[in-house]
Amino acid sequence: MAWDGTVWVKLKRSLTDEEKAHQLKVDVVASETPKDDFNVFSMNNIFLESTNAAFKQRGLLTYGCVAIVAAAGFLAWVALWCLQNPLGHGSVQGPELAVAYAGATFFLIVSLAIVSVGLWGLHQENFTWTRFPVRFNRHTRMVHAFRGAGSKGVISVPWERAFFFVEPGPRDPISRASVFNIRCHVLDERGLVAQSFSVGSRVVTISDENTGNGRSIVNRLSSQFEYIRRFMEQGPGALSYPDLVPTQVSLANSMRIWGRTDKAILAERNFLTTLFVLVLSPLTYFTAVLHYIGQRTSRQPVWPPEVESECGQAPLAEPVRA
Repeated sequence: MAWDGTVWVKLKRSLTDEEKAHQLKVDVVASETPKDDFNVFSMNNIFLESTNAAFKQRGLLTYGCVAIVAAAGFLAWVALWCLQNPLGHGSVQGPELAVAYAGATFFLIVSLAIVSVGLWGLHQENFTWTRFPVRFNRHTRMVHAFRGAGSKGVISVPWERAFFFVEPGPRDPISRASVFNIRCHVLDERGLVAQSFSVGSRVVTISDENTGNGRSIVNRLSSQFEYIRRFMEQGPGALSYPDLVPTQVSLANSMRIWGRTDKAILAERNFLTTLFVLVLSPLTYFTAVLHYIGQRTSRQPVWPPEVESECGQAPLAEPVRA
């Protein structure tokens, strides 16, 4: 299993039938309307650098883990207090006291384990890297996904051998919304999944994928992929210049990034989901603050010298208005 910022991905396995059915082939037009969808960090004549699915959601995991750490920490304090203050102040003895101590110890261990999980989750967005970009080099025909410092922190795969597909996520039990994103599997010589990373941004829909409204939302991913595919096949001149995602760390940029995340739901023009988004807007902007804190405590990614030398220092492509 490998953690990809939003989900655990099972490795060393064959492709599933669902993954094969949702494949986005690099040599087949995925959409007639390629759109960057606010997923591009930078683009020039040689490479395009994209976000991954976790980037725009940064802060959400922090929000959840802060609550987990606080709740589990309180339970751990209660369990510790019980260990220091036996029931009945001495009136409970023998087996009953042993059971009470065992129960308090058990809850203390479980609570501390949950605190550890929460701290691990906080570390995924704080004191790490500001972003985990994916770079598409049209000259070398390579795809590089940043995972950390050094050459071992980069997943690289030839463009023609990369297996892209639309990955459906689980339906949220409260909002009943489903999340989809583009994923790339790196296959070994036996056709097994050796590595995996996400590309672009997620889309959210409350409608079923098989309905017209649901398909229109999910099809945004095909447009995202076609933007990248067309760049790799035809270059930046065939595309409209993207609205670049800011890489400079600032509260204003975090607000801008998080303020756009609800547009996928609002685009459905459903009264209930629109109301849901408006009610949760304070949470959205609070999470944007956590996004900023996470970025402020983290380092900017640095590609290995071999990747940078491949990409060169080409000038930015001139904007082309479609």
